[in-house]
Amino acid sequence: MCNSCRKQIKKYLCKHYRQLYHIMSTVPEYITVSFSPGFSFLQDPTAAHYMFYDDPYLMPRNSRLLSLSKESGRNAARYIIKEYPHFFDKILAEPNIPSLMPEICTPQIEGVNEEALKERINLRMVKASVDLFDQLLQAGTPVSLETTNSLLDLLCFYGDGESTQEKESEEKEEKEDLEESEIMPERNAHSYCTMIRGMVKHGASAKAYDMYTDLLNDRHKADVHTFNALITAVPFLKDRFLERWELIKMFLTHMAQQEVQPNVRTFNAVLKTLRRCGGVGRSMAMPVMKEMECCDLKDIKLAYRLNKAMEKGDNWKFLDMDRLNLYWSKFFSLLCMMEQIDVVLKWYKEMSPSLFYPSPKNILDLLQALDAANHLEVIPSVWEDMKQLGFNKRRDLLEEILSLMSRDQHPAEVQLAFAKCAEDIKAVHEQSGRDQVPLEWTGSALGSVTVVFSRAGRTQDAWSMMERFQQINRIPTDLVMDEFLNCAKQTNSPEEAIKLVKLAASLGLPSSQKLKSRIEKEFELSENQKRTLESIQSDSDSSDSDSDSDSDRD
Repeated sequence: MCNSCRKQIKKYLCKHYRQLYHIMSTVPEYITVSFSPGFSFLQDPTAAHYMFYDDPYLMPRNSRLLSLSKESGRNAARYIIKEYPHFFDKILAEPNIPSLMPEICTPQIEGVNEEALKERINLRMVKASVDLFDQLLQAGTPVSLETTNSLLDLLCFYGDGESTQEKESEEKEEKEDLEESEIMPERNAHSYCTMIRGMVKHGASAKAYDMYTDLLNDRHKADVHTFNALITAVPFLKDRFLERWELIKMFLTHMAQQEVQPNVRTFNAVLKTLRRCGGVGRSMAMPVMKEMECCDLKDIKLAYRLNKAMEKGDNWKFLDMDRLNLYWSKFFSLLCMMEQIDVVLKWYKEMSPSLFYPSPKNILDLLQALDAANHLEVIPSVWEDMKQLGFNKRRDLLEEILSLMSRDQHPAEVQLAFAKCAEDIKAVHEQSGRDQVPLEWTGSALGSVTVVFSRAGRTQDAWSMMERFQQINRIPTDLVMDEFLNCAKQTNSPEEAIKLVKLAASLGLPSSQKLKSRIEKEFELSENQKRTLESIQSDSDSSDSDSDSDSDRD
C-alpha cells in the first residue's frame, strides 16, 4: 500500500474516529531494507519519526496514480466503516460537539412501524427498508402514500441492492421495482413518474413506456423529468429513424398539452436522441434548436434569488473573470427585458463599470428598454458610455440610437442634447486620421441626423447633411425634407428653403412642387427669390416639356 493511499485512509477515518488507531497500526508503515554488515549510522534525536517521511519508492509518479491512490484510500475507509461498524459506536471526544461528530449511519428506532421505515429510507438502507415494508403489509399496518413514494424513489434509484459500488443484475432490479409497485395500495402521479424514471435508468424502456400509457389512462400528468427520461429511451423503443422522431414529437406534444415547461435537460435529451437518428436527426437538429430558443425562463424572481446566492460570502470566486462578466451581462439583459426602467437604470449605474463591462448586446437591450418606457432623455448619457467603451463605431448601435432620437419630437433641451450626440456621430463618419477608417453613410443614418439637426434649429448643419444625399446617391424621404423646411421657417431662412427645392428638383423628386407651394405660402420672399423659385424646374418636368415639344414638331 503506497503512502498516498495510507494517508487518505487516515485522513478519512482518523479525523473523527480515534478508535481506529489500533486498526491503522496494522497497516505496514515502511518496507524493510537490509543493509550491509559494515553499514552504520547515527540517529538524529531532533528528527521526526520515520512514519512522517514519504518513501520515494512508493510515491505516485503521475497525477493519475495519485488520484487512484486517493480514491483507493477512500474506498478502503468506506469498507472498514461498513464491515466494522461496532468500532464507531463510542464517542470519545471531549467535549462532545454534535455538529463536529460524524453522521449516525445506524438506525435508532426499533420495531415495526412507519417511523422506523422512514428512518431506514433516509439512511438509504434499501434491503432493510424493503423488509420492513413487507412486514408492515403482512401485519396489516397501513403505510402512508408519501412514505411509500419515498421508498419507491429509493428503489428506483438504487435498484434492489444497497447504495454501494456493487451492481446487481438488471433483471433482478426491474423485478424488485415492479413487485413494489404492484403491491402499492394506491398510486398517484408521483408514483408513476418515479417508476417510469427508474425503469428507464435500469434499462426497462418498453415497460417504462407501458407505465406511461397507464399514467395517461388514469388521468394523471407527468412531470418534466419523466418526459426527459422517456425521450432518452426513444432509441430503445423504435428501430427506424423516422419512427424515433415521430415518438419524440409525440412526447413534446404531450408536454404542451399537459402544460409542462421544458428545461435544458429536455433540450439535451432531444439532441442526444437525434444523434442516434441518422439523417433524420441531422435535418431536425436546427429546427429543434430554434424551437428551444422560445423556451427561455425569463423569471426575474429566480434571477434575483440566484444573484443573492452568488453575492453571498465568497461565492463569486467560483466564477473566473470571463464567466463573471458573462453572468452580469445575462443578468442585465434579463433586467432590461422584465424590470421597470427605474430599477434597470439603478442596476446599470451600480454595475457598470465596477462589476462588468457592458457588451454591445447590453447597450442595445438598454436602448430598447428606454424606448419601451419612453425615457429617451437618458440616451445622451448612454452615448457617453458608448464612447468610453469604444462602441461609437458599431453600426447597429448607431442606427438604433439615431432612429430613437429622430422618431418623435421632444422638448428643446432634449433636442439640443440629441443634436450634440448627432454631431459626435457625424464626426465618427467623417474621421480622417491616419489609422482611422471612417464609416460609410447610409440613407437612414443621414436622414436621422438631418432630422435631429433640424429639430434643434441647426439649419447649417442640417443643410450640410442634405447635400450629402446627392453626394452618395441617396434619396431623402419626405419626412426629412419637411423637417428641414420647418427648421428653415423657424429660423427665417428662405435661402435654405430655396436650396432644398433645387436639391429636390435635381434629384427628380415629385415632392418638389409641393415644397415650392409651401415656400410661396409660408415664407416672405423678395422679388429676386420669387423669380429664382419660379425658375426652378425639376428633371421630370423638363423631360416632359422636351417630349411635348418633340411631338409638336412632328
